[in-house]
Amino acid sequence: MQTNEIDVRVREILRLALKTDVPEEGSYAREDDPNWDSLKHVEMIFMLEDEFDVQFAEDDFAKMGSVAAIVALVEANHAA
Repeated sequence: MQTNEIDVRVREILRLALKTDVPEEGSYAREDDPNWDSLKHVEMIFMLEDEFDVQFAEDDFAKMGSVAAIVALVEANHAA
């Protein structure tokens, strides 16, 4: 799976989890959205794991603060 495909799917998951508009491109981070609280963060992680058939380590949870970081973690987990 290519990076741009992962990016599109991550943004769609964020839209669903946060119930808000997420830009189709460019940076988007946790501090950009007041809806992105700890509960939504966990919900989003479960959705990402289901969508990409990956299992994130607990250490990864705190690193998932932006679209770019999430895409990188998905790619790293796919490569593993």
